[in-house]
Amino acid sequence: MALRQRHNANDIRTAIRELSARAQLARREGRPADAAELEQRIANYREELGACP
Repeated sequence: MALRQRHNANDIRTAIRELSARAQLARREGRPADAAELEQRIANYREELGACP
């Protein structure tokens, strides 16, 4: 079982921006499954960001 590495808030915000752009592109290209997977990753990062001190 792998341990999850905590990221700093700036890294999380950067990842959210990048993944959001990729999800938008996937939707435009007609790849809803890819977009949904990226949105789930974004949700996980937002949850992690909410847990940051």
